Amino acid sequence: MGEAAREILIEKAERSAVHDIYEIGKLCFSDAWREETVAHDMEGSHSEYFIARVDGKIAGYGCFWFVADEGQLVNIGVMPEYRKKGIGALILEAGIKEAEKRSMRTMFLEVRVSNEEAQRLYGKYGFLNRGTRKGVYELPREDGYIMSRVIKGEL
Repeated sequence: MGEAAREILIEKAERSAVHDIYEIGKLCFSDAWREETVAHDMEGSHSEYFIARVDGKIAGYGCFWFVADEGQLVNIGVMPEYRKKGIGALILEAGIKEAEKRSMRTMFLEVRVSNEEAQRLYGKYGFLNRGTRKGVYELPREDGYIMSRVIKGEL
């Protein structure tokens, strides 16, 4: 039958989670932020981090920015051994709920052109491809799609 279902808890991140977020970022992104950058960003009123805990361990995180009436998904990272368990979707849902709570009109994100799995996830949540940014990613250099969805009102 496989392993028993584990409880996944999504919560707003506290300052104590900075090191774990940094470590997950290093595993997930070739251009991961430094630990000091995560800590500094977490202090901003525009920024909200969510973490996913599985059996008490931080297994993933998401960073969202909220400025004026626009939300932005900055990144979602999930430890490799916890992928394909719905954690990314739960983090995305938490960010969308936060955008609704903060009365955002739209939410944007950028995603590597090659990251088809993430694009499928975002599509399931109503994000549509709005265009391409040429060479926006480094390590390796790659184009990125700009995707957005309506939170409140019309786009």
